[in-house]
Amino acid sequence: MTSTRSQELEDLYDAKIDAHFAEIRLLRSQRNADCSKTKNLPPEILSTIFGMLHRDIAQHSYQKWIGVTHVCRTWRNTALDDPSLWSNITVVPSKWIPEAFARSKAAPLDLRQGGYYDAGDKLDFIFDHVAEHPERIKRLHFHGEPAAFINSLTKPAPFLEHVSTTGDVDFPPDFLGGIAPRLKSVSCGGSLPLEATWLANLTRLECQRVHLGAAYLSNLISLELRYNWDALDAAGGVVPHINIDLLLSALQNMPLLQRLSLSLPTNFSDAPSNRSTPIHLHHLRDICVSLPRPKMAFIFNHLRVDSIERLETSWPLYFKDTDMIEPVCRFFNECYHGSNLSYLLQESHALEMHRFVGSTPAHTPVLLFRSFRPTDLAIVVNMLPLCVPRIFATDKELPFKSPFPLADCDTIEELHVISKYSTSTVLEFSDEPSIPYPSLRQLHLERVSFVPKAKRIPPLKRWISKRKSGTKIELLVLKNCGLSDKDIASLQKVVTVVGS
Repeated sequence: MTSTRSQELEDLYDAKIDAHFAEIRLLRSQRNADCSKTKNLPPEILSTIFGMLHRDIAQHSYQKWIGVTHVCRTWRNTALDDPSLWSNITVVPSKWIPEAFARSKAAPLDLRQGGYYDAGDKLDFIFDHVAEHPERIKRLHFHGEPAAFINSLTKPAPFLEHVSTTGDVDFPPDFLGGIAPRLKSVSCGGSLPLEATWLANLTRLECQRVHLGAAYLSNLISLELRYNWDALDAAGGVVPHINIDLLLSALQNMPLLQRLSLSLPTNFSDAPSNRSTPIHLHHLRDICVSLPRPKMAFIFNHLRVDSIERLETSWPLYFKDTDMIEPVCRFFNECYHGSNLSYLLQESHALEMHRFVGSTPAHTPVLLFRSFRPTDLAIVVNMLPLCVPRIFATDKELPFKSPFPLADCDTIEELHVISKYSTSTVLEFSDEPSIPYPSLRQLHLERVSFVPKAKRIPPLKRWISKRKSGTKIELLVLKNCGLSDKDIASLQKVVTVVGS
C-alpha cells in the first residue's frame, strides 16, 4: 500500500513538473514571438537574409548555417518554407543530403557528382531523379570522368546556368537534347562539340580543348584557355602547331570578348603573323597571358583594345632578356587610358602596379608581371611612363638592405617593407652618403626583425634623421615588429611613430 501511494505521488509531481516545463517552453516561444526585433520583418525579407547567410557560411560550415533554424519557430518555419535555401547540395554533409533534397522541393539544384564530395549511394537517388527531371538542374559540377551520367542527360534543361568538369570529358552534340537556353557558363576539362545548339547562349568558357572555329564562340564575353590547351580541327583532331594567325582569327570572331585568360601552349609557333594590322577587340578589358617562351610576347603587337583595365603576364623565371617585356609595355602604354596608376608592389618574382579608387586608400591591380626578376625592376618602370610610383611595397624574405630597389626614384613617397613570415625580414640601414627615395615621407614596417635592437635601431634613426627638411620622413608605421615602449620612445625622437 505504501509503495503504491509513493508511486502515485511521484507520478503526480512528475506530471506537474512536466506541465511547468511545457508552460516555460510556451512562455519562451511567446516571448520570442512578441519581443523579437525581427518579428515585424516579412518572411521574404528574412528569407533573403538567410540566403546571404547560407552563401557566406554553408560552404565553410553547414552545421553553423543549420543553427538559424533553431533560433525560434518563426525563423525555422521561414527557412523550411523557402526551397531555394536547401537547393545547393554541393555543400551538404552526406548524412543530411536526403533531408536537404526533400526540403528543396521543386527548386533548381546545385549538384556535384564524383570526386571528394561524392556521397556514393546517398547521391544516386538524386541523379536518378534529375536524369528524368533535368529541369531541376541549375548548376552541375562533374569530377572525374562521369561519361555515363552525362550521356544519360538527354532531355532539355531549361534552368541550367553552369556546367563544370575536371576530368577529360567530351560532351556529345545532343547533350540535354540540344536545349539549355539559360546555359551561360561552361568549365570543361575535355572538349565541346564543334556544333551544339545547347551552347547557343554561351558567354563564359574555360576549357582544355577547343574548336577555335565553333560558331558559339562568337557570343563569349570571357574565355580562359588552360595550360597546354589543344586546338581542334573540324574533324575533332588536335592541331599539331598553333600559329599566331589561327589564334588571332579565332579572337577576331569574338567581338563581345571582355576577359581573356590565355596560357600559350608549348606547341605555339614563333613564326610571325601575316597580318598587316592588329585586330581590334573593342570590349576587351581584362587580359592574362602566360608566355612559355620570350618570343611569344609578340602577340601583343597584334592586339588593340579601346581601354585596358587589367593586364597580367607571366613567363618562366629563368628568362633573362627584358626585351620580351617591351611588346607588353608598348601595348599597355597605347591602350591604358586610366589615371592614378601609382601604387607599385614588388613581391618575390612579381611586379604589380595599382590604381587608387577615388580618394580612399583602396586600390585595384592594373598591371601585373609574374615570374619577374626584381633586379629588372627599374628597367620595366622606365618602359612605363604612365606609371608614377608613389607607394613602393616590397614583400621579401631576404634581408632588406642597400642598395635599395628604385632608390633613385624621386616620386616614391611611401615605402612599405612587409615580411611574409613573422620577423623573417632583417632590416639593415647602412650609413651611406646617398639618400634613397629623396621624396620619401612615410616608412611602413611589418613583421620585420630588429634583433639585436641595440645594433639596428640607431642606424634606422640616423637613416631617418639625416634627411633635409624638404624630404623629411614624417611618419614611421610599425606593425608586429616586437619593439618595446623604450625602443619606440627612442624612435619618437626623430619621427612620429604609429603602432608597436
